[in-house]
Amino acid sequence: MRRELLWSHARLVLVVVAVVVAGVPAARAVASAETPQLAHDHELPRLTHDHELPRLTHDHETPRLAHDRELPLPAELEERVWFWVDVFTRYHLDEAIVHDRDHPENVLAVVPLATGSRAELREIEERYRGLIAQLVKAAPRDRSRFLRPFQAPIDPRWIRAAQDRVRAQQGQREVFANGVLRSRALLEAIRAELRDVSIPEAIAYLPHVESSFDAEAISPAGAIGLWQLMPETARRYLRVDEEVDERLQPAKATRAAAAYLRTAHDALGSWPLAITAYNYGLNGTRRAVDALGTRDLGTLIERHESPAFGFAVKNFYVQFLAAAHVAMNQPYYFPEMRRWEVYVVRQGDTLWQIARRHGVTIDALRSENRGALADSRYLHLGQRLVISG
Repeated sequence: MRRELLWSHARLVLVVVAVVVAGVPAARAVASAETPQLAHDHELPRLTHDHELPRLTHDHETPRLAHDRELPLPAELEERVWFWVDVFTRYHLDEAIVHDRDHPENVLAVVPLATGSRAELREIEERYRGLIAQLVKAAPRDRSRFLRPFQAPIDPRWIRAAQDRVRAQQGQREVFANGVLRSRALLEAIRAELRDVSIPEAIAYLPHVESSFDAEAISPAGAIGLWQLMPETARRYLRVDEEVDERLQPAKATRAAAAYLRTAHDALGSWPLAITAYNYGLNGTRRAVDALGTRDLGTLIERHESPAFGFAVKNFYVQFLAAAHVAMNQPYYFPEMRRWEVYVVRQGDTLWQIARRHGVTIDALRSENRGALADSRYLHLGQRLVISG
């Protein structure tokens, strides 16, 4: 299925919902104060004005999704990957993509955000559940009449099924762009570490999903650092106590993450499962495999049922594939990204000298290289620093 189908889904559902809510032709539909105002073009410019949007179709310019034997892309997961590519590149922090939680590629709408808070996203989800409920109540003959002129490949039964699966995802374009900048001083060392333990080098892009390459990132659950290691996992490989937390040191954290991934692969037999286990846990992933008698990740996502096997777990591998794709095609997705270079530290260099030589401030240099500078208070020969202009 092509990505253009996904976008036609979004446009069509918006029209259908607007018509049902107002009970009048779409051109004159007016949403109530209690629902998103779908009929007003000026409130959803990115959704209703295609000329303002990047192309969503596959043409000769769009980078193709790369995959190989070790990091396969099952056909049934391809549209999920494209959904996350759009989240990382197309949609901004002031936008929410309203979609089907179980089938993220089914997009209902894109709406503006005021704050981007979790409370605001929950409110949007509730509003769209209400809209779908009104659509479901419409007479079947009316739904058919609304859908017939568009000749789009959408099944009204999907709308009914999605009522309890509405989810709002905040756009991440700015977050991903910052992660790309931070990653430049770290990727070479990460790839070398992964090569040493025979892990595919593309997995070096996994921190885009975990921390946006922020070596100081802290999650509400207590995961810390570039690889977002939880304390109990990290203590198998690192010192984590009240005085020292080596999760904040990218080189050591990378070795720990690599060790965990290598163990998970050896136990589960595939990298898609090992990457899933990085989020879900090795024991939980093994139980899912044993319960269904398959190592096919697509089947696990579709059929495995567990309270802990939720949206984040089901989308972790496809998020990784999307992040790797975007990072490897950064000039296409982020052509506006500012000039940068990688500087290799030489004998006698200080931060002040490097900053002055390149016309940047020390604070800017530290900010761009939080990961690279986290392992030590001092510079060392051969260290790589990103300098942005």
